[in-house]
This record gives sequence, structure tokens and C-alpha cells, in this order.
Amino acid sequence: MLLSTLQSNVAEATLTFVNRTLQRVERILDGVAHVPERGHDILVVFDDDDTYYRYVAHYYPEAGEFAGSGGMYINAGCGHFATVKSDLRSIEPVIAHEMTHACLSHLPIPAWLNEGIAVSTERRLCPPSSAVSTPQQMHARHCKFWGQTEVQQFWSGKSFLRTDEGNELSYDLARIIVSQFGADWGRFRSFVLSATIEDAGDSAATQHLGASLGEVVCALLEQDPSSEWAPNPAAWSGNPERGAFSGRAG
Repeated sequence: MLLSTLQSNVAEATLTFVNRTLQRVERILDGVAHVPERGHDILVVFDDDDTYYRYVAHYYPEAGEFAGSGGMYINAGCGHFATVKSDLRSIEPVIAHEMTHACLSHLPIPAWLNEGIAVSTERRLCPPSSAVSTPQQMHARHCKFWGQTEVQQFWSGKSFLRTDEGNELSYDLARIIVSQFGADWGRFRSFVLSATIEDAGDSAATQHLGASLGEVVCALLEQDPSSEWAPNPAAWSGNPERGAFSGRAG
């Protein structure tokens, strides 16, 4: 469903993109995705930036400074997408990302796996036009940031809620791990269908992928193998997160 003042041909093209994206997500996540049976995807396109920001401001805390955006998914009440006419393309990766979450919502998977699959699918369907950092620069940032304390936040999903660079690096680390595992789709599919939030999917990784998550992250971050890097639910603060975090900006 689309609410806008777009010309009819542009509106039809936008709706076609939304419908086609859901079909493509289902094909990419073959054997994993489950398309929700009820409800509609809703997209609201505002005429100008002022109207857009007045609307989305209702879903932010009253105090604080927040980054600008060209589109976002609002997971409140009746979940819906919002964007502005002049930046209509910016909503496309957000749609791909959130539709992936919707197709994974039936699985009890941890936040890092949920977000890693969503980011990987988003990039596959809507490749970014440019990167702020090179892969080498991102790798250096990862190696500097992640320690044994921070990686437990990652496994529990809490690092995705950080307000510093840990937020960005969490999404990127999740994407990298999923990209590594997803190269063998058959084994990865079995892993995803078996992974549970309670241990961040560690036992499923050992069973279906032949490696523990601790071993994988140590190799990626150039750390000596250590059990301290593996998911340790006893060290987590509060209940683990499932991902699909609300108010994601484009």
C-alpha cells in the first residue's frame, strides 16, 4: 500500500519495486524465508523534508541529537516505511532490509544472525553506490574495537544498541560472518534453521558448519584462538536481543 502524491507512473513503479523485492528476498533465502500471510507492506512518501522530519520525530526520544535520514522503517503500531519524494531511492535498501527481517521472524535466531542476513540481502538487492571506508580500513577498525567484553555484547545483540561506532561495526561484523558462512548455502541453511538465541547459534555452528563461533571471530579479528571469544550467555547482561531493531534509518 502506497500513500503519496507521486505521479501515477512513478507510484506504479514504486509499488512494483516493493512487490518484486519481497519475491527476490524469498528466492535468495530459499528454504529459510517465510513470507508473512497477513497484512500489507505500507509505504508513506512525504512531499518535502520538513513534513517528513515532523512525522518521524514522533518516533524519536524528546531529547538528543540524531542523524538525518532519507527513509526509515518505523516498527511502532502498524509498522510502515516512510521516505520523502526527493530521496525516493534511499528507501529501497531499507525496504529490502526490513522485508528480510519479516521473512525471518518465524525463526528464534540471535540478533547478529538476523541482522547479518538482512544486511547481506540488502546489499545484494541494492548495492551501495560508494563506501566511506575501504575494506582495509574497516578491518583495522574492527581489530581495534573488538575485545572479549565487546564480543560478548555482539553475541548477545547488545552491541547493536550502542550509540558509538560499535553500532556500525556490529552490523558490519555480522555481515562478514554471514558472508563467510553463506558461501555454502546448503550447510548455512541448516545452520540458520537450527540456530537459537540462547547460545547465539554456537552449538548449531559447530554441528552444521564444523566450527565454533569463537573460532570464526578469532580468525576474522586476528586473535589467537581462545574460548573467551565464544558466546558465553553467563556473561551477558539481560536477555539476548533478537534483532530487527526499530527505527532503522536509511
